[in-house]
Amino acid sequence: MPSSWTNDDSLVSDLAERLFGVMSMFPKRLVHVDALTKLTGMPLSQIQILALVEKEDLSIGQISERTGVAKPNVTPLVDALCDRGYVTRQRQTSDRRMVFVRIEPEGLRCLRELRADIADQVRAWPDSIGKTQARHLSAALETLISVMDTTDRGA
Repeated sequence: MPSSWTNDDSLVSDLAERLFGVMSMFPKRLVHVDALTKLTGMPLSQIQILALVEKEDLSIGQISERTGVAKPNVTPLVDALCDRGYVTRQRQTSDRRMVFVRIEPEGLRCLRELRADIADQVRAWPDSIGKTQARHLSAALETLISVMDTTDRGA
């Protein structure tokens, strides 16, 4: 059996260093998260939940696992989204104990608004970022999303 790439200390160190570096830069340099929270009047954690349930209905436990927010803290975040009409709770018909969070049309409208604001932010990036660099970034982000999806599935 071939050895796992995770045994390559140099590669692991390189990835860790790059992830650490981008962690502090992302909220201000690529996307101004504070502008998004101001636009919606919601904290980033609620925006994250809304984006997650856009793709599929999720239980509180699944939301907790994917966001890293403790289950008891997810409940009031979902309550606030319910109060805005962005999501609803749906009981599973086969097991009434299972409750899933489902996005509503108003939540989809909010996400469209957020995406439009992010597009405006990208348009405001400096011209020194060339089209080739932008395409490379897009491909890198696609890879990053793929990797994160893999980790969500526990693969």
